Amino acid sequence: MHFPSFIGPSNVAQSSIADAERTVNYYVERTALPGEKNKAVLYPTPGVTTITTATQSPGRGSFEACGRAFVVIGNTFSEITEPLALISWGTVAVNDNPVTMSYNGDGGQEVFITSGENGYIFNLGSNLLTLVRTGNTTMGAFIDGFFLALDVANSALYISDFLDGTTWDATQFQQRNAAGDKWVSLIVNYHDIWLVGEKTSDVWYNAGLSPFPLLPRPGGTVPYGTSAPWSVEVAGDAVHWLAQSQNGDGQVVRVSGYTPQVISTPALQVALASYSDTTDAVGDTFEMLGHTFYFVSFPTARATWLFDMQSGVWTELGTWISAENSYAAWRPLYHVFAYGRHLMLDRETGAIYELSSTAGLDADGRPLRRLRRAPALFTENRRVFISRFELMVEPGLGAVSGQGSDPQIQMRISPDGGKTFGNERSRSAGALGKYRHRTFWTRCGSARDPVIETTMSDPIPYRLIDAYITLARSAEA
Repeated sequence: MHFPSFIGPSNVAQSSIADAERTVNYYVERTALPGEKNKAVLYPTPGVTTITTATQSPGRGSFEACGRAFVVIGNTFSEITEPLALISWGTVAVNDNPVTMSYNGDGGQEVFITSGENGYIFNLGSNLLTLVRTGNTTMGAFIDGFFLALDVANSALYISDFLDGTTWDATQFQQRNAAGDKWVSLIVNYHDIWLVGEKTSDVWYNAGLSPFPLLPRPGGTVPYGTSAPWSVEVAGDAVHWLAQSQNGDGQVVRVSGYTPQVISTPALQVALASYSDTTDAVGDTFEMLGHTFYFVSFPTARATWLFDMQSGVWTELGTWISAENSYAAWRPLYHVFAYGRHLMLDRETGAIYELSSTAGLDADGRPLRRLRRAPALFTENRRVFISRFELMVEPGLGAVSGQGSDPQIQMRISPDGGKTFGNERSRSAGALGKYRHRTFWTRCGSARDPVIETTMSDPIPYRLIDAYITLARSAEA
C-alpha cells in the first residue's frame, strides 16, 4: 500500500512520539498537474564545488555590482573575476559580524562596505578602497541615490550625500522615536527602508524633504523585532527574519507589504526554543530551478533551516561531520549570483564555492548526506508487522565510475516513535542506466510505533518520489 505522508517536511514535534519526521538536504516540490503521480516529491538541495580558497578566513559577505563580484573574507576585500580568480583590493576592520555591501548605481559608481563598525567606499572606476566612516557603522544599504548607515549603539540612521558615499554630514541623521527599543538591523526592499528593532520595527521611505529626506511611513510600525540582527533578509518580494516581540521570541516572520505573517511552524519553534543561542543566526537566500529559498543558519546550535517560498514548507540543511556522527550548520553562506553562477563563501574557512543542482558534494568535498525520516506507522497502538518497505527513488542515476557507481541507500527503523534506532540496512538505488531497478527491504520487523529513516550520501541526485509498505496488524491490543 501507499506509505501515507512519506514525502514531507522537517517537523519534530514537542513530543517526538507525536511526530519525529525530519528532512535534511531535500526540499519539497508540490506537483500541480492532475496527471502527475504524487502530490509532492523530495528533490535534493544543491551541492557545492570549490572554485578557489583565500588565505584569509572566514567568509563574511558577498555582493554583485555592475557585473563585478565582490567578497570579504577575513579582513580582506576582494573581487572574484571571470574567469574565476581572486584579486585583493584592500583590508577592512574585523569583528564577529558579517559585512554589508551596497551600490549607488551608474551615477556614483561606488560600493559601500560596512565591516567591524567602520564604513568604506570602493570606487569602481579607480579600484580604490577608502575608509569613510570610523566607528558606529554596523550595517549599510542604499536607496534613491543615498547610502544609509545604521549606528546600532545610538539607534541612529545616517545618510551620505547624494550619489557620494565619501561624504557624510554628521548632522544628517535621525534617531528612533516611534518606540523605546533600539534599531538593531537595516535592510532595503524596493523603496522601503526596514529598520528592525529589538521588539518592534519601522518602515521609512524617501519623502524628498530637505535637508534630511527620509520619513517613517504612516502606520508602518510592525509589532515584531529581533534578537538576531543578521537573520534579516529579503527573499523574493518579502522581508524575512527571526522575530521577537513584547510577548516572546522564537518565531520566523515574513512581511510582504506591511503586514507580518508568522511562517514558522510549532515544530520549528520548539527547535528554536531548544537552542542555547539564536542571536548569531544569519539569514540568506538563493533562487534555483523555479524555487526561491530563505535559509537561516545557527552556528552555535549547529542547525540550518530552509524555507521554500513556493511550497511554504520548512526542511533542513546541514553539513555532515562524520567524525561526530552529526550535522553541523550548513557551511556554505553569503550567496551571490554573478557571471551566471551561484557563488557562496564558507562561514568557517576561506573557500569560495559554486552552488549547483548538479553538484553532489558539500563543503570541503564532504559527502552530502541526505536524510528523510518518515512519520510513524501508528495504528491504535497495536503492534505493526512490516514485511516489505519500498522506496520509490528515481533509479539509474549512478555515477560512471568511483563513488556512486553503485549508489546505496541506508534504511533503519525505530521501534519507539523515533527515540532509538536499530542497525542500518543498505540497498542499491540502481547503477547508471538501470532505469527499472527497484529499491526495497523485506522482513523489517514489528513495533507498536515504528519510524522508518532513510539516508544516502553518494554524489548523485537522489530524488524521492514516494514509498510503499506492506503491513500486518496484530489482532491483540
